[in-house]
Amino acid sequence: MSTVTLPVVEVNTYKKANPLLAKVIENRQLVNRDDSDVRHIVIDADEMNYLDGQSVGVIAPGVNEKGNPHAVRLYSIASLGSRVVGAEKLTLTVKRVVYQNEAGETIRGVCSNYLCDTKPGDVLTLTGPAGRKFLLPIAEEIERPYIFMATGTGIAPFRGFLQRLFKVTKNYQSPVYLFMGARYRDELLYDEEFKAYQAPNFHYYTAISREQKNADGSRKYIQHLMVEKAAELLPLLQDERTLFYMCGLKGMEAGFDFAIKTIAQNAGLDAGQLLASCQARLETETY
Repeated sequence: MSTVTLPVVEVNTYKKANPLLAKVIENRQLVNRDDSDVRHIVIDADEMNYLDGQSVGVIAPGVNEKGNPHAVRLYSIASLGSRVVGAEKLTLTVKRVVYQNEAGETIRGVCSNYLCDTKPGDVLTLTGPAGRKFLLPIAEEIERPYIFMATGTGIAPFRGFLQRLFKVTKNYQSPVYLFMGARYRDELLYDEEFKAYQAPNFHYYTAISREQKNADGSRKYIQHLMVEKAAELLPLLQDERTLFYMCGLKGMEAGFDFAIKTIAQNAGLDAGQLLASCQARLETETY
């Protein structure tokens, strides 16, 4: 995003050799399905100077199969920066990772299961903060349109971004779109919180892939929502001031390209040119 000025942030103040010990304050379940356990975990880490959009590293206790300490696992911060007056403490949105491998064995993600099982009072070993690019512009340049795209726990950084735009930035007027994708309606993380934003310039749309279908009977994903909202989005896609942020599953990147090209083609525009312009204004954190 060469057209904007990003804040200068601290990174790796705390490393594996000199981590921050921080206490868990709250561990609240957001989703409780047989195949999905997602937690909202609040941590007292005030010593760390982080900004919304950055990540924090967590080191699970114990050693791996080679007898070495566990690797650092990064999690996006789901709250405002630590130096914002009145901001809640460091918040993480964590999904418990459990899956079957090719041999039929049950594999449990070490760090995600550790975090999901923590209780208030437990002490975590943290590193960070990490990340210099997935940030909103400096205050002098923050007034501009935004299009946020998230799936699953990829919603985490946008929770802090929305708080910055609508609770910290005075008289923020530009349009903000949040496109959120989930398998089922009860997996829409922070859904009620986002619905509570009363700002007329905030537009929140959801795609429920296992419950909603497109006209052709296929599952509905974020890119299909964006095409449906083409009349609203096209002026923003063409506005060089508009910034795009994407966080979640890797497949979202192809979906973004599909949506932009489809909207352009339907409007009789040069799809390649519009896609290149939008990609130049896109910041991603996908996995």
